[in-house]
Amino acid sequence: MVIFTHIFNRMQQADFSWRSGSDQIKVHGKVWQPLDEPLAVIALVHGMGEHSGRYRRLAEFFTSHGFAVITYDQRGHGRTEGNRGHINYYNQLLDGVDELLERATLRFKDKPIFLYGHSMGGNVALNYALKKPSAIKAVVATGPWLRLAFEPSAFQMWLAQLMRNLHPGFTQASKLKTEHLSHDQAVVTAYEKDKYVHDKISASFFTNVFQAGLYALQHANELKIPALIMHGGDDKITSIEASREFAERSSLVSEFKEWPELYHEIHNEPEKDEVFQYTLNWLKSKL
Repeated sequence: MVIFTHIFNRMQQADFSWRSGSDQIKVHGKVWQPLDEPLAVIALVHGMGEHSGRYRRLAEFFTSHGFAVITYDQRGHGRTEGNRGHINYYNQLLDGVDELLERATLRFKDKPIFLYGHSMGGNVALNYALKKPSAIKAVVATGPWLRLAFEPSAFQMWLAQLMRNLHPGFTQASKLKTEHLSHDQAVVTAYEKDKYVHDKISASFFTNVFQAGLYALQHANELKIPALIMHGGDDKITSIEASREFAERSSLVSEFKEWPELYHEIHNEPEKDEVFQYTLNWLKSKL
């Protein structure tokens, strides 16, 4: 269901929604598209605690170059229903991508679809590409959560697993240091004031995504479609070494790009237009 539509200079934006899962939560989606026929579609999966609306600048760039961008707030995030920062099992995240791609295909028919994920969304995008490669043309992952920049201790992992078994919905603050998102203070301030951002993560969410990151690394050599893995060289949130390892293990189809000195959100750094242009060139090369 389309809720409303806005038309900007050479871009049209629409919000839409659907019902998902056995609990029938309402999912909030968003699409930006050029007024002319798009070359292809970018299906975007956001990171932990944030929401799709934070990718407007990215969408403006790619629509100005002929790409449509379709995205959604993941379960328990943004304007989508569900307990904040909680999933019962990992496939709920992959199901969300399935549903997004279904809507992308309905809206854009036979256009090629690129899956793009950031951080936790990069974890989801890479796992989806490993398990369902036929659904997408290629995958882009930026700062993917394959491992964290600082690994939890053995005790912390034991406690998280215990809580997952005893009380999977047990939720704590993620303790994200917002100053590590971007060198652009305006981005950090907007994040901190954003009413659709949260800092919650449940025991079930953490252990599921943590284990899925390790799964992706272990199975990276099975990747069958092109992948662009990009990471900020000074990312203090997710591990650049893990991204490099994934790309090396899938080197027949993957390209790794380090952005020296950039923080976690390379798409929100002062150098973001360089990041966008590099990504655009790579996407066009796959068309």
